[in-house]
Amino acid sequence: MRILITGAAGMIGRKLAERLSKDGHLGGQEISALTLTDIVAPIAPQGISATLDTSDIATPGEAARLVATRPNVIFHTAGIVSGEAESDFDKGYRVNLDGSRLLLEAIRQIPGYRPRFVFTSSIAAFGTPYPDAINDEFITAPL
Repeated sequence: MRILITGAAGMIGRKLAERLSKDGHLGGQEISALTLTDIVAPIAPQGISATLDTSDIATPGEAARLVATRPNVIFHTAGIVSGEAESDFDKGYRVNLDGSRLLLEAIRQIPGYRPRFVFTSSIAAFGTPYPDAINDEFITAPL
């Protein structure tokens, strides 16, 4: 199974890559290729070979380049959190909206290609302090 993680240098992407590396499989299938991409250099997790990519998916052509290898699963964790997106509205639109749109469009342009696409959101909706595990009863109290 080939996996692509966007936003791989961020908290969610990094923790996801570490977990996939630890498990070595997803959905009962062995991970054969792991590509980690972010606008800043991601760090390879221990225990698995990973392709590291530094790029901006909101730049035309970058998303198409990333999906050209046809990953089976794409974890889209790239994004600008609310405080930064609110202070720089254009940057928030460019990264959060345009980057996602370009990634989905790149997938759509490959005939017959239907990867599992997982879009994540930020834990910032909960507000600090964070417990080790967030259950259904944890109150959302964003800062």
